[in-house]
Amino acid sequence: MSISRRFKGKEANYLLLLLPLLIFVFVIAIYPLAFSFFISFFKYRLTDPDQTKTFVGLANYITAFKDPQVITAISNTLVFVAGTVIIEMLFGLALALLLAAETRTMRIVRSFLLMPMAITPLVVGLIWKSLYNADFGVISYYLKQLGVDVGHGPLGEISVAMPAVMLIDIWQWTPLLMVIFLAGLKSLPLEPFDAARVDGASRWQSFWYITLPMLKPALLIGLLMRTVQSFKVFDIIYATTSGGPGSATTVLNYHIFTVGMTFFNMGYAAALANILLVIVAVLSVLYIIVLERQQI
Repeated sequence: MSISRRFKGKEANYLLLLLPLLIFVFVIAIYPLAFSFFISFFKYRLTDPDQTKTFVGLANYITAFKDPQVITAISNTLVFVAGTVIIEMLFGLALALLLAAETRTMRIVRSFLLMPMAITPLVVGLIWKSLYNADFGVISYYLKQLGVDVGHGPLGEISVAMPAVMLIDIWQWTPLLMVIFLAGLKSLPLEPFDAARVDGASRWQSFWYITLPMLKPALLIGLLMRTVQSFKVFDIIYATTSGGPGSATTVLNYHIFTVGMTFFNMGYAAALANILLVIVAVLSVLYIIVLERQQI
């Protein structure tokens, strides 16, 4: 048997072993994505008696960019993503720096801080909805004690509903960034810090000129992960405000759910989902490019 035939035989065996995985990826990921892209060019409502698909070309996409509800949903999404990601990055880095010491107390504290991540986001939303309740919620009670008029509760007031929802996301996912940054801190070499200490550098100078630049890959990884996850936020909104009051907390992902699962306008919902996919994909590519440049 020649060497070329032997390699071809091995490649065939590898492909055969990968076949179940390839089928799984096709069924779970590729086919739904392709069908979503295909159906977005049609007018397709599940409420139609015959459920016919009428080709409309780019009409769904054009309608989306002219729809005030979509513009509002995109604006709310950007506010949510920017607010939560920035605060989570700052808090996560601060916690990582504070809890970096390998002592028994610090290990216990880190374990407790990781508990929010273990709870399903839907359950987290329901818990915080109870805490925010204007009548019996703990948070609303203490706000009243401080003389704050809670009205219908933080989730029921247009002016504070979005910050209240953002606080829930920050509480749950800041520990994830803490873990990522803590891992990055543990991987840093000690020699630059020893040299800086010998040269008389302060803690702040060591952090700003040594720790922060060397920690950039971990920072960008955390930024990428939380940005993508924040754009996909749904559970918390569904469990707490259902996009209200009014449209104060209607993010794009929840609006897609409403269009598709409430009004059953599947073609339009698919177009909106593809717009969200493109936004997330573009941001992800930009982050990856920056990350690769940092590693050069």
